[in-house]
Amino acid sequence: MSVEAKIAVTVAAEGYKHRKTILIVVASFFILIFVGALVAFLGNDQQGTNTGTARVNAKVEAWRPVVTEYAAKYKIPDYVDVILAIMMVESGGGSADIMQSSESLGLPPNTISDPNVSIDVGVQYFSNLVRDAKKKKLDYWTPVQSYNFGGGFNNFVKQKGGTYHFKLAQEFAKGQAGGATVKYSNPVADFNGNFRYKYGNMYYVLLVQQYISAPSGNMGDADASPLGSKKYKKLMNEVFKYNGWSYTWAGDNPRVGFDCSGLTQYSYRKIGFNLPRTAAEQYNTSIHVADPRPGDLIFFKGTNSSRPANSITHVGIYVDSKRMYDANNSGIGYSTWSQGYWKKHFAGFGRVIK
Repeated sequence: MSVEAKIAVTVAAEGYKHRKTILIVVASFFILIFVGALVAFLGNDQQGTNTGTARVNAKVEAWRPVVTEYAAKYKIPDYVDVILAIMMVESGGGSADIMQSSESLGLPPNTISDPNVSIDVGVQYFSNLVRDAKKKKLDYWTPVQSYNFGGGFNNFVKQKGGTYHFKLAQEFAKGQAGGATVKYSNPVADFNGNFRYKYGNMYYVLLVQQYISAPSGNMGDADASPLGSKKYKKLMNEVFKYNGWSYTWAGDNPRVGFDCSGLTQYSYRKIGFNLPRTAAEQYNTSIHVADPRPGDLIFFKGTNSSRPANSITHVGIYVDSKRMYDANNSGIGYSTWSQGYWKKHFAGFGRVIK
């Protein structure tokens, strides 16, 4: 039987198997179109937003029920929104091979002609990468990059410490491409000279993270932020891109990773605030406040034994009365500042100014 015949048989079988799901998806798609049109008519600036943490278009969002089904089947339910973001990167919902899964079967691109089959194959392939990553004790984002690079990247990251960094993706791609580069005019590559190595896409995680936003329930009360709700949400969506990354001493951009003040400097710059480089400098140039609100800075002293006990040595983003978002030795993410180690070293709050 030819490859074409095998795909045709598989498509027919999957189409019949998922006939009810297909009807649901089609209905969901038209409902989303109607809602989108209504929102546009009312002039609401939230057109195109979605539930969950994936910020994807209507075509991709319509497949959430199918993605959820297969994510559960292949035991990776916590990756549903990431899978939807992968679909945005791969096709934007505009291809029958919606997850560009054909190549994972060793077939030419776009051989699969049924989105259900593409999702089944793609999620199964991705789940294998996730399981392998968990077995190797790798971080959350490595298997996402491996969806583009292949499973060899899991092994590479394991050898390099077990945690995804853009610099590792770049190093891997450089080795596989023998140093050959091509121009890459995509905004995600602006910080790195708009090039990529001629193997896969070393920016894949960053591309996926464009479509992932911080869960709204996690970011505190955006309406109370002195930055304004819109800017605060943009700030938190930016830092959430690096959630789970490891701490990098002297890091101040995605190419190399982040330390505490590098993360705040880089992310606040995205919303129009030019902070100085170090935690101590950021402390000295901010307005000290006693009633912090989401988006203020929170400072700590004495966390570096090589510096005087009273010197400011750490900074994070204040979220609420218990939490901050920061880069520390445990990695990048939410931390509890109101007790334990951080409470012991607490130094004060600062409000950023232009």
